[in-house]
Parts: sequence; structure tokens; C-alpha cells
Amino acid sequence: MRYTIQENIGHGGFARVDKVYDTQTSNVVALKIYEPLSVVLAHVDDLSLKRRFVREVQYQSGVIHPNVVKILDAHLDNDPPCFTMPLAECTLGDELDADHTLGNNLNTALFNILSGLECLHNCGYVHRDLKPANVLKFNSPQGVYYAISDFGLISAINSESTNLTGTNATGGTALYAAPELMGDFRRATPAADIYSFGAILHDIFSGRANRVPYSEISLPGPIGDIISKCTKNLAIRRYSSIAALRDDLYRVLTTTPVTFSSRDQQRVIGLLSLGTELTDHQWDSVFFYLERAENNAEIDIVLASITIEHINTLKNNSPELFAALGDYFSDIMLAQSFDFDYCDVLASKAKIFFDFGGLGMKAKLILALLELGTSHNRWYVERTVSSMLTNMSPQLIERLLAEIRVTSFNFSGKIIHMEQSIGYNRQVLPQQLLGIV
Repeated sequence: MRYTIQENIGHGGFARVDKVYDTQTSNVVALKIYEPLSVVLAHVDDLSLKRRFVREVQYQSGVIHPNVVKILDAHLDNDPPCFTMPLAECTLGDELDADHTLGNNLNTALFNILSGLECLHNCGYVHRDLKPANVLKFNSPQGVYYAISDFGLISAINSESTNLTGTNATGGTALYAAPELMGDFRRATPAADIYSFGAILHDIFSGRANRVPYSEISLPGPIGDIISKCTKNLAIRRYSSIAALRDDLYRVLTTTPVTFSSRDQQRVIGLLSLGTELTDHQWDSVFFYLERAENNAEIDIVLASITIEHINTLKNNSPELFAALGDYFSDIMLAQSFDFDYCDVLASKAKIFFDFGGLGMKAKLILALLELGTSHNRWYVERTVSSMLTNMSPQLIERLLAEIRVTSFNFSGKIIHMEQSIGYNRQVLPQQLLGIV
């Protein structure tokens, strides 16, 4: 037998997880074996559950991301079917039981979960059962990181996947499930996962206080505002994207008293913090300040106050200001060092400028994100820019080559770094760019 069981780790509704020794690789891994509980089989037939288990493996195998648990080996033709995955230190639920504040790992856990969710959503999937027990904690030479697991309820967006959720025994976990999932899991959209994330935030910041399932959750203070927006009863009133949620969460978790360098700076940041749409006159004040700023630090503190909602408003209403703001963001990313988690926030904002900006902006942002990601060793940023480097138009390729020549940018060094950090394949580069690596 290939796997020698060392101990049982746990048992969910559909499967048992054991710590095992893999005699073929000489590694200790986690083995998940199809083994549904009798209470589950009382509501759903064995064949349907087995199909769900196989589907979990197939979906999870196709998602390659550091914050999504990797499938090592799958044995779907076995009876019962099983698969292996890296052995985790514990679950997020275990950590919350020991310390609901998560100590020094708070930001890492939350932003890792968001990165994993964003990857799933970008791949067209909804997890539908995000909860602390389905987030695993790992240790690596680079430090602690967290990854999303248990894809048993995952669905493709807009799919007609079978509804196997007639009872709590076969559906998601009520305390983390969005209201729209109470009757039909086929209604799940990415907003359902955002609801579940809000419930996890409530666990952390309320001390795991009781709450009513399938309902909006609230707490006092700025973090309470985020939890409330995540868990609105009406899905379309929740955060429209992981990027917008990440932006607000970073701002709340890292807010420190600001020492304003001038009254003008205080006034401009006050305008950006109103939470309402700015008038043309107010936007003029923001850009007048940016034009007169004496150094990058003065610019950066204002850019940090500009939200994704602000950027989208300019995109829709003021293309010229949108383009100018994109230039400020690309310049600051090339010139500054940042908190690691803030790098991911910047990348999310840069993606909007890239998607809707002109050739010049796109080229500058590619170089800025290459610099930001490789200098800070941020995988999320590097993956963001790697997607920008594919399917480029001939015009963008020429403009990017021109920017590289004019600025003497070390493009080759950045690509080599990404090959080592995220396993980037230089062969996907356009031929003209491949020639300078």
C-alpha cells in the first residue's frame, strides 16, 4: 500500500482526512478519503455524493495558486476515491479557538484568504462553503501562509450544478452561508463568498459572539462597516469585488494617525474620506494638490486615500483625470517601498487603469508592477503583471519595448525573478519581448 496512516486528522460530512506517509515520495501528507457520514447518506444518495467528491478534486486540481490548497495526487478510480494534499499545521478554526485575534497572523490570514478567493472568482468559480475549518495554515521557509480548501460545494458561476443542499447535513454551514443560499445553492455568485468572509471577520473582531444565521451582521466601528457591507441581505449591495473589499480592509487594519504636512493635504484627504462621490470642483482640488506636491511621500499619502470606487468614478465620468491618476500611481509604484499587504492593494487598483487605459498607461503599469512585485517579492503582484504580459496587441508590445529602452528598465532581471518565485514561463512572452530576456 502506498500510504501508511499515521493518525486521523478529522472527519467531515463527506470524507475522512488522515495524516499519512507516502512511501513513493517519502513525504508526510494529508490523505482525504471519500467516507460520508450516515446522517448525510440519509438525505443524499451515495452516487451523488461520490460525484461531488470527484468534482471537488477536478475543480481544485485546476486552480493553481499559493492560497488555494494544492492537489498532490488523485486516485479517483479507487473505491473509495481519495486524494492527497500538503499537510497543514492546523485550520483557521483551530487558531481562532486558541486566539480569536490571530495574534501576529491577522493580516496574513485575511489577505491570503482574499487572494485565494479572488483567484477562484477569476477562474469562474464560487466556493460556497468558506469557513474557518476550510482555511488551512501552513509554514514555509518564507513564513506562515493560509490556503483555501474543501471544494466539495464549489460551483462554476452560472452553472446548473445539481442542488444537493436540502438540509444542513448536505449544504453549507449556516453561520457562514449567505441568505440567498438558504433555499438554493445554485443561486450562488461571488457575493456569497464575500458574505462568508464577512462572517469570518465577525468571528475575529467580535470574539466569536453569537449571530443569527443567514442575516446581515454588524459591529460598531470601521471594521463593523466592512462586515455589514460584506453581509448585506441583498447580494448586489455587498462589495462588488474582492479588490474593493481588500482596499477597504487594508485601510481599516493599517490606519494610523496621520500627521498632515499642510492644511491643503488635510483638506484633500478629508474630501477623499467623505465616502461620497466628489464633485468636479473637489476633484480639481485633489489634482491641484498632487501637481504641487513637493515629494513622493506627499503624493503617496493622498493616493492611499483614493479608493477603487473613486477610480471607477473617474473612469466613467472623467477620462482625462483617470489617465492622469494612472500616471501618478505608476510613478509612485516605481519610486517607493511599501508595506507588503499594500502592494496587493496597489496591484488591484493598477489593474483597473490597465484594463481601461491607453497604450502609454498600460506600458508604464507593466513596468511599475514588475518593479513592485519583484522588489517586494509579492506573488499576487507578480501574477497580476504576468497576466498583463499575455495576449498583448502588437501596438502595446512596441510601446512596452520603447519604455524599456528609454528607461533602461531591467526587464530580463524581473522575468528571471518571476521564474524563480511564481514559476513564470518566459515562453508565453511575445517573441519580441522574449528576445530581450
